[in-house]
Amino acid sequence: MGRYVVVFALAGEGGVCRLGITASRKVGGAVVRNRSRRRIRELLRTRPEAVSGWGGDLVVNVRRGCDEVGWDALAEDLERCVTKAKAARRPPAP
Repeated sequence: MGRYVVVFALAGEGGVCRLGITASRKVGGAVVRNRSRRRIRELLRTRPEAVSGWGGDLVVNVRRGCDEVGWDALAEDLERCVTKAKAARRPPAP
């Protein structure tokens, strides 16, 4: 859990990483939620090393302030949360 995002990881089979990004109405209106999701998607697109070698599902929950924070602070928070979630990954349910 970070300041701007919360990341959940579930280990899977194979080397495919599936990504889900959620933003609740608590984050803001539709424009703010979509902007936040686009920023997270772009960060993971431009920094593929953050999820390299991960085979499973990642869910990123956006928190308030994600759309206003600086790019570098958001990238640092996201990478730290993804690394922590990958280290504490759970096996898939049977």
